[in-house]
Amino acid sequence: MKYLINGLSRFFGFTACLIVLSFLSGCKPTISFTALQSIITPGQQTELDWEVEFAKGSGDNVIEISPNIGLVEPEGSITITPTDTTTYTLKTRSFVFGFPMFVKEELTVEVKDGRFWDFTDTLGGVADWAFSKANYLMDDELKYVFRTELDQPVPDLGYSAVLLSADHDDPEDVEANKLIMYGTANQTGLEDDTDYDVILSVVYAVAARRDVNDNDCDMPKIELLAYVGLEEPEIEIEADTNNDDFVSVLNLSDSETNMSQLSPDITIADATDDTCDDDGVFQEASASTAASPISTRTDSDGQLWITIALMPTTPNMTVYLRSVTAIFEEQ
Repeated sequence: MKYLINGLSRFFGFTACLIVLSFLSGCKPTISFTALQSIITPGQQTELDWEVEFAKGSGDNVIEISPNIGLVEPEGSITITPTDTTTYTLKTRSFVFGFPMFVKEELTVEVKDGRFWDFTDTLGGVADWAFSKANYLMDDELKYVFRTELDQPVPDLGYSAVLLSADHDDPEDVEANKLIMYGTANQTGLEDDTDYDVILSVVYAVAARRDVNDNDCDMPKIELLAYVGLEEPEIEIEADTNNDDFVSVLNLSDSETNMSQLSPDITIADATDDTCDDDGVFQEASASTAASPISTRTDSDGQLWITIALMPTTPNMTVYLRSVTAIFEEQ
């Protein structure tokens, strides 16, 4: 009987421990810990963003980010300029009903040789880029309001960037043409006739889409595309099947260059109110080809053309481009 009682005590004690552990596992804080860009060039800045929500009833809550950041508030962001590839760790400590709870999240920001174009600097990187638009009838041009402007203040974000926007009187009438607005730059100084994997990263700002499932919301979804090729994109005007002059862009077809889709939809789902328009709060985000680098080959002079293109589902959009980063990995 003594052994039976001891066995039952151990069993119930073990069961109680499992119940407590199971209960405590549901009391872990919810953590969001991200970097605006996870691959940057030496000397380039990026931002760490975090948000921690502790369980109800927890106490003595502490959040710390290392290296070289320290104690932080439950929500915030910080600008970092790592000189080498660095893994950042967010650690939390809390007490739930007297039990200590420790949770951590990690992310790595890689620092690699490459090229950084800062579009907030009108005397710097943006001077290397040319911006244009295509895929519309010449007769429709007067119905559009195109804006391709440098040094334009970004609403709500406190800096200036390149503005690419389009507005058409009757967007449904021209949707089939798939308007494209793009910027292109010539990259020199690479090895001649050499294979490269190219990672492109774009930081942009766009007005928040109020509800991505609302079919009555007219805000466009926008494809963000990256092209790397040997030929400079060129505007061409030629007659279409109806003998109307059509503005198109050459050297961006899949047969002439390598293309990667940075993001299928750069509109942002976060909402601050229930309206559906493009005059709402602008938010910043980034997209990268890091998961699928673009394979290409330089010409005999070690040059490439890099193009970032925006293609909205309807020809009304407003996007601010803050920067482009390119990493060239020789193969």
